[in-house]
Amino acid sequence: MSISSWLGRHRGHVLDVLVFLANLFLFGVVARWLGKLGAGFSANDDAAARQLAFIILAAFISYTAGAMLKRAPLHARRKSLPRPGYAGCLFLGWISLSLGLSIFGAAIVAVGLEHAPKGVPLALVILLSLLPTVFAARVVFPPKKLEQMPAWRKSWPMELLADIMIVAAVLLLTIMWNIWFADLFVFDSPGLGLTEKLFAAGLAAAGFALFYVTPRFLFLIEDFDRWPTWVTIGLTLAPLIGRILLAGPSG
Repeated sequence: MSISSWLGRHRGHVLDVLVFLANLFLFGVVARWLGKLGAGFSANDDAAARQLAFIILAAFISYTAGAMLKRAPLHARRKSLPRPGYAGCLFLGWISLSLGLSIFGAAIVAVGLEHAPKGVPLALVILLSLLPTVFAARVVFPPKKLEQMPAWRKSWPMELLADIMIVAAVLLLTIMWNIWFADLFVFDSPGLGLTEKLFAAGLAAAGFALFYVTPRFLFLIEDFDRWPTWVTIGLTLAPLIGRILLAGPSG
């Protein structure tokens, strides 16, 4: 089996493993840097807020560009994508989650760039927040003139480049989730029973789905029907669920 063929079947699983490692180690320097920027953002530090805004904006651009580049080679490689009977409902649900995540990111960008030189038009920020969802949604549908596109545009190196851009954005989102949100679901309380912990784990899973499963959509559209996919996705959440269920009294 060639490298391109193997990646074609397992690129989503590779992303899951990378996210699992990020959940465990948070990529050290990157996590500390983002943590400081987040603290500065909360403390109304204009410089930190601008840096954080540009980082999130870069993730928006990377994910959107990756979606644009991935569409043609994906459909050249696969003549049809798996489609369950409930695909329409799932697609609408994903659009809602994706827009919610994008608007959340756009709000941080808008606040962070509020004091940037000459300011940034709010309309531009809103437009940028829609682009990741729009171009990711287009990936589901094959280009009308796919056969007429040049071979390089549909090649596996082009899809690999697209995947790298998508993975970079998703990893960044995952690290941000771990730094700023994951601990909200971990409680060190002597009175917390198993039922409460399971409820917290369910809330954590829903929150994690917004930050990870939603942008993973570009890989999920071709591997959702394989059971290893859900095993590796579960693996990405396992460290946090373990912390929640094993948390005990502080001190």
